[in-house]
Amino acid sequence: MTRNNNVFSMIIIPDTQELSTYYPDRLKKMTTWIVDNAEDLNLKKILHVGDVVNNGATHEEQYLNHQDAYSLIDAANIPNLIAIGNHDYDNLLHENRDSAMFNKYCGIHKYESKDWFGDSYEHNKAENMYTKLSINGIKFLFLSLEYGTRDEVLVWADKVIEQHSDHKVIVVTHSYMYFNGERTKPGDDHNPKVYNGSRDANDGEDVWNKCLKKHKNVFAVFSGHHIPENISTRVECGENGNTVYQFFQNWQCTPNGGEGRIRILQFNVVDKKFDISVFNPQTEKFELEEGYYRSFKLSDF
Repeated sequence: MTRNNNVFSMIIIPDTQELSTYYPDRLKKMTTWIVDNAEDLNLKKILHVGDVVNNGATHEEQYLNHQDAYSLIDAANIPNLIAIGNHDYDNLLHENRDSAMFNKYCGIHKYESKDWFGDSYEHNKAENMYTKLSINGIKFLFLSLEYGTRDEVLVWADKVIEQHSDHKVIVVTHSYMYFNGERTKPGDDHNPKVYNGSRDANDGEDVWNKCLKKHKNVFAVFSGHHIPENISTRVECGENGNTVYQFFQNWQCTPNGGEGRIRILQFNVVDKKFDISVFNPQTEKFELEEGYYRSFKLSDF
């Protein structure tokens, strides 16, 4: 790859739970490829949609596998943000939202010394937080929301988004889009509301109606979680006429835990467009199945 300064990239990492459990070598190959190619990609941000691990607090070795791979990203000082997935909670939401192990390995301590760190909803907890970057003159706010976001967190998110009205907001959360191209709603498998520990949850349709559609600066939402399909896209306008790009991605049920597939989001500030594609770090090739590559014009950048 040859770097073009008019193009910058972001990477979306889907559920890595199978990788951290059974295929740590493939997980590390993924992060190694990202770091090795970060300069050519002009990589500015990495977003993880959650389910870092499979078994919460009961198998700490899975978090250690994650740390071993992700430490390469941290050492390269690439700004990143990790959403919490249902499998990342200590008891997998069977009882409550305890998240001590997630915060031990993916907590605020990873971010708070960085100049791009914003703030968090709860003190010393990373489930709901935001970071900020100015890229090629464009101000971005990256907002992570907990799995099955609670009403009180959405009130906080409203304020954060409103206070940064001059920023393009990109949201990462574990469950939001379903694999059929609709937002999650009652009746969908693995809806956040069905877990005993998250009976206070909002699903994707709730989060859209209660919060995201109201704000003119919300730009995109990325999520994972649902199975067995791998990808879906939804593009629609919010209440203020702004286009909101909504993407689901998850390969955990495919061979080798998804191979460490990532999505590469490339912005071209001259042509005013962005492309999103699927890359397999094991084969080092882009994949071209239906819907894997999309290109969008940007009218309001």
